[in-house]
Amino acid sequence: MTPARAAAAAVVLALAGIIIGVVAIPWDAMVTPWASLDVTAIAAFTQAQVTTIAEYADAVWLPSLLAWLAGPTTAILVVAFPRWRRRLCSLGPQGRPFLGDLVAVAALLVLARLSTVPWWLWASSVRRDAGLLIAPWWTEALRWIAESLAVVGLGAIAAAAAMAVVRRWPTHGWLAVVVAAMVVTATVSALAPLLQRVEGTRADPALTARVMAIADQLGVDVGNVTVIETADRSPALNANVSGWGPTRTVTLFDTVTADATGAEIDALVAHELVHVRENDVVLGTALAVVGTGVVVSLGFALAFTVPVRRRLDARAVADRPVLLLLVAVVMTGSVFGTIVAASMSRSIEARADREAVAATGDPSAYSDLMIRLAVTNKSTLEPPQWRYALFFTHPTPLQRLAALDAAN
Repeated sequence: MTPARAAAAAVVLALAGIIIGVVAIPWDAMVTPWASLDVTAIAAFTQAQVTTIAEYADAVWLPSLLAWLAGPTTAILVVAFPRWRRRLCSLGPQGRPFLGDLVAVAALLVLARLSTVPWWLWASSVRRDAGLLIAPWWTEALRWIAESLAVVGLGAIAAAAAMAVVRRWPTHGWLAVVVAAMVVTATVSALAPLLQRVEGTRADPALTARVMAIADQLGVDVGNVTVIETADRSPALNANVSGWGPTRTVTLFDTVTADATGAEIDALVAHELVHVRENDVVLGTALAVVGTGVVVSLGFALAFTVPVRRRLDARAVADRPVLLLLVAVVMTGSVFGTIVAASMSRSIEARADREAVAATGDPSAYSDLMIRLAVTNKSTLEPPQWRYALFFTHPTPLQRLAALDAAN
């Protein structure tokens, strides 16, 4: 194959993503990357609350950022340095390509995960000092190990299988891998509610009835309602909608029902049900599927370029160094994808805020909810513009409160 075909596929998919985004996302000028981070609503918080939130935000952002970037950066460095790359490529049985690829990718992913440990410990310590992490250290360590095993195991199997396809069909195998990656992305999105339940679930008939009543009011098919047990790990409040089709689920943390008032719960549920009504999960899934295709196609376009293969000491398109480069590219692409998704998400969340207030007819309760979420979760009130532009998936609490005031 020629890298031009993979590059062309990436361009076509990127254009498709742009069209979907332009047409389907309710773009809001108030939450653009350069939007004014209104501070007039800060009067809703006491000085003590403002100080506490600011101290936490200042302490946690750097280790969180480094933990997020450490894995992709490590993967890039390992692939870039010949000695490290050759050492990984020499792992595993040399006469068994699939097993050798599996071992090499697993080793790369292990190194990437281990590189996050110092920053993860730093961020976790900050969260613990702020009261946002109350589970014992050993519990968090076991959670991290379980997540790492899943990432390493599934990632290595997927990568080795992808290279086996390319090795079997050198001309068109890359396209099959791109399509398969997009299908896997859609499948993971559909199964997300099941993944969340590893926290543990509990029955709450009263809450389920409350959600169903608001769903009837909004005219939506809510699917499933789940309450997951997180209070023994963190007091943070949260709720979300995940899955699509038969797996669509409204999920609430048990901390919400323990701490929020009835009116605040109704406001939170209405916000999530607006996401259901507007098919926001389906939209997000479609964009994620397209984004996956773009990243994987670009990875192949780069890896199949002759000068790049020479640089990697790879003689064929299915050689192990090419596979390691593909893994590093996908990991790096996920970083850029997250940044792009943040700008899209803010507009979607702003719409959910507006429509939820219209559905409940109780802006005061929604305002109380925003304040409770900000104080309990220690959500950043006044972020630097660059952090807001790159990483914030929701409007800031002050923006949300200012929007409520403007609407009334």
